[in-house]
Amino acid sequence: MQLSPHQTERFYRIWFALFHYVNEQRQLVPRLPDVPTEGSISPPDAFKLRNALWADDTLRERFIATNPAGLPAADLAVVESWRYRLAGTFFIVRHLKKFSVFLVDQPLEHAYGVLGLVSPIEEIVGPVLPLLVQAVLLPFEGQIIYDSLLQPYTVTFGANIRHRLNETYRTI
Repeated sequence: MQLSPHQTERFYRIWFALFHYVNEQRQLVPRLPDVPTEGSISPPDAFKLRNALWADDTLRERFIATNPAGLPAADLAVVESWRYRLAGTFFIVRHLKKFSVFLVDQPLEHAYGVLGLVSPIEEIVGPVLPLLVQAVLLPFEGQIIYDSLLQPYTVTFGANIRHRLNETYRTI
């Protein structure tokens, strides 16, 4: 499952405004398009901007305080909620109808139901599971999404690891 088209548009409007702000502050990308369109930012440039944003929380806080994009208060509240983001390495262990299950295996076992943005996560990463990914999970309109960038690791898992992940998923 993924966000509705309206939710997706809202997320990218907020996300792109943040990217512009980060780029103005850090000068990481030479030419950043004014309007977000599919493929308008190369993945390497998007990773640069995203990594800079999450590495320095004062960027997000100053964005909220100054509101350079003139976002409505409700959108700024979404950005504020992103202080509760969860960045790290996750196992994607299931694709369900309503979400994909991201499992944190260490140190505390926890599972998150994560929605896709434009497409279901299964269409993005494929059906072969488990899959190890680097991601940033965000709260958004009462749901959990990822920040538009997933970085999969090209590893395969043996039967014992798959079994352990399945057992962990079942016990959570």
